[in-house]
Amino acid sequence: MKRGIRKIVAAGLSALLFLWYFSPGMRTLRALPEGVAAGEKAAAGRFIGTEARPVRSSGDARLGGGERTYTLFGVVPLRTVQEVAALPAVSLGGRAVGIVLYTKGVQVVGFTTVDTTKGPLSPAYAAGLKKGDAILAVDGQAVRGAMSLMDLLQDKEQVTLTVRREEAILTLSLRPARERATGQDRLGAWVRESTSGIGTLSFCKEDRYCALGHGVTDVDTGVTLLTDRGFIAPAAVTAVHPAGSGQVGELVGTFSTREGDAVGRIDANGAYGVAGLYFGTPDLWGRELPLGAASQVKTGEATLYSAADGTLRGYSCRIIRLKVQSAPGIQGMMVEVTDQALLSLTGGIVPGMSGSPVVQNGRLVGVVTHVFVNEPRRGYCVYAQWMLEKLF
Repeated sequence: MKRGIRKIVAAGLSALLFLWYFSPGMRTLRALPEGVAAGEKAAAGRFIGTEARPVRSSGDARLGGGERTYTLFGVVPLRTVQEVAALPAVSLGGRAVGIVLYTKGVQVVGFTTVDTTKGPLSPAYAAGLKKGDAILAVDGQAVRGAMSLMDLLQDKEQVTLTVRREEAILTLSLRPARERATGQDRLGAWVRESTSGIGTLSFCKEDRYCALGHGVTDVDTGVTLLTDRGFIAPAAVTAVHPAGSGQVGELVGTFSTREGDAVGRIDANGAYGVAGLYFGTPDLWGRELPLGAASQVKTGEATLYSAADGTLRGYSCRIIRLKVQSAPGIQGMMVEVTDQALLSLTGGIVPGMSGSPVVQNGRLVGVVTHVFVNEPRRGYCVYAQWMLEKLF
């Protein structure tokens, strides 16, 4: 008899524990991100007389950095989350912009030979230049473009090049080769001095903007271009080439390459995007909303903003993978487009949508950076917090 009662009591307690574990309050608690803003209330709910409530918090709500532990009856710890300082509000992006960038010096993108009276020569290759190198100066004189480089090589038996290779500054000795047909002294390399294309404005804060979520790179070498100056201008999407099996697709647009039509200056070009002073009208801006910390992002429903059809719209997506990052890093999360309207229009995420902001729970949490060739519905994002930290 006693054994039967014990079984009934044990079964009843197990049922209560099961109901409590799957109660709305506990589901809310389990769904909390790893970080909550200092001072932010995160409801855990009540069930059968219990309550999960914070018992430890930061001493200074302005700074964050403390811990918040939720307990059962104030005794049994259930979950601890980190408090993070509230991040500033920003203006939502999502509209297409044209990006025009001029390199510092010229960037080496390939090698060729010069037809001389002594046969074919490649002075650049012989001197040890590599694809991706930026030639900054010749004999101490700044290189200001391809024609400038050509002029600085003329009538010189030997020159000293100042070269930037990744983060290092090198000096290389080079003997220009005189071309037999023209009598011009040549380098024996292909160089690039500018580039342009379509991207997406990510967000603005006061008089500064950031876009793309990744750096502007050379199409031939993949090296991030060393920026001398550049600008952004409003762009009109004129066509959409949808992504398909093995097809990346793209947004096709037009924009002015006249600097007088610029709405922003490019001051930075790096792994987290392009950024600079914004001096246009707020026409490209969306609503204002808070920036979310990396620790506040969770897998689940979100909204991706894009003007792929010419009008800024929010499209449903899911955050399907997160990389825990306590310091700046790229490719922090992965999103999957679920909105049929966007899938019908673009097939997913396509070039030109890099920089599209992702919003979750009323916060701007991420920015689209890279597309998947074979899975166009999915794309990588960088946490918006890192863009703010690195570009502003």
